[in-house]
Amino acid sequence: MKNVFNKDTALEIVYVGAGAVAGKIAGDKIYDQLKDKVDATGKFEPYIKGAIPLLVGLFLPSLAGSSKAVRGIANGMIASGASTVVGSLLKTAGVPGVGNVMMGNVMMGNYHGYAGTDSSDLGNDTFMGAPAQGSDDYSATSYDFTSADAGEMDY
Repeated sequence: MKNVFNKDTALEIVYVGAGAVAGKIAGDKIYDQLKDKVDATGKFEPYIKGAIPLLVGLFLPSLAGSSKAVRGIANGMIASGASTVVGSLLKTAGVPGVGNVMMGNVMMGNYHGYAGTDSSDLGNDTFMGAPAQGSDDYSATSYDFTSADAGEMDY
């Protein structure tokens, strides 16, 4: 274990992490300054936000030298930019689990893919979150909010 995690490995983690954070910040800030001139509709926002740190990361070693710190920061920026672009492409392609789909809609929302027999019924029950409005009946007379499906009875 000592050979795997040492000072050099710890520093590499710090450099790459710092580069990833710097890439995200740079992409967001530079895009905000350029969006009116380059992308007024916002259609290409994730691609521009991803391209900025990717390009900076590619050129950083030639501009600032090739020390371990600069290479690590450049690699982090490249990873940040590439993940932004690829994540957007996967989300556009409808790949499940990308973006907020997994936690936002599947785990905590109203879709987990087996609610009914046809596609019109998908999303009418719940995995972990609150049920969709109208998808579950509650007993209004006893004010007990236990699900009617759980065997609640009116007295």
